[in-house]
Amino acid sequence: MDSFDAVLDRVSTEREEAHSHGSGPWTAMRGWNSSFVAAAFRSHPWLSRAKLEKVAPVVAADVPTPVARPEPAIDTSPFTRVSPEDVAEDINLLATDTPAELKSKRRRFARINHPDRVPVEWRQAATTRMKIANHMVDEALRRL
Repeated sequence: MDSFDAVLDRVSTEREEAHSHGSGPWTAMRGWNSSFVAAAFRSHPWLSRAKLEKVAPVVAADVPTPVARPEPAIDTSPFTRVSPEDVAEDINLLATDTPAELKSKRRRFARINHPDRVPVEWRQAATTRMKIANHMVDEALRRL
């Protein structure tokens, strides 16, 4: 008996056992879960997009038009303030700040001033501001 005949014999034996127990056809194959078997027993094959459009063509009214979101207006006035005194004033470091407060202030400052979040023409100024702010926060953390 070759392997193909052996597989057919096993499938027919398992099918007979399943029918004798009163279970459904999906339990006749051991080792396969019901989702695989259900996909194999469905009455119609999945339609490709091209065939599906032939059956039910897409009408322009059916497809919602995407709403164009306006670009958020970015306040570029902070990027003209690149001196250490200006950055210290903007970040508002205090001598009584705890390490958690310092990290929070760094994150809050970075949310507005990070170079990846600003227009290209302001990235150099944003980079300078972030370097100064990171240096100030690092120094404050070292002192604690």
